[in-house]
Amino acid sequence: VYKRQMINILNFSHILGLAIWLGSMVTWAMFAPKLSTIDPTKNTTNTLREIFTRLSWSSFGLALISGIGILILSEESSSNWALSLGLLVLAGLIIFLHSYVPNLSSAIKGMINGAMLLLGLIVLYLSISYI
Repeated sequence: VYKRQMINILNFSHILGLAIWLGSMVTWAMFAPKLSTIDPTKNTTNTLREIFTRLSWSSFGLALISGIGILILSEESSSNWALSLGLLVLAGLIIFLHSYVPNLSSAIKGMINGAMLLLGLIVLYLSISYI
């Protein structure tokens, strides 16, 4: 009984982390291009970028840690939790590339954004299909 309750809590935490992570990514992608015209000094833009970065990495961490917990506790051999976690780690590496590698062109950043969103949606699909 305890193990099943723990898995339920981890499932909830995992989906919550993925939802916040994807939501913050989509929200930032919608607002960031418009902020440069509204905020030429970039003070507000930089502050919001820091907030969204903390929110995104925190929710990504929640999804990753809870996913690892589910993988460890789950006894179902038919689930794809390992695949889901692998794709989540790949998405994290892509996010790191996007966030911390300087001098990327706008076209490359756009492709990276698309890959991050696609991987995030695949991870979300895989996660909810095994709950």
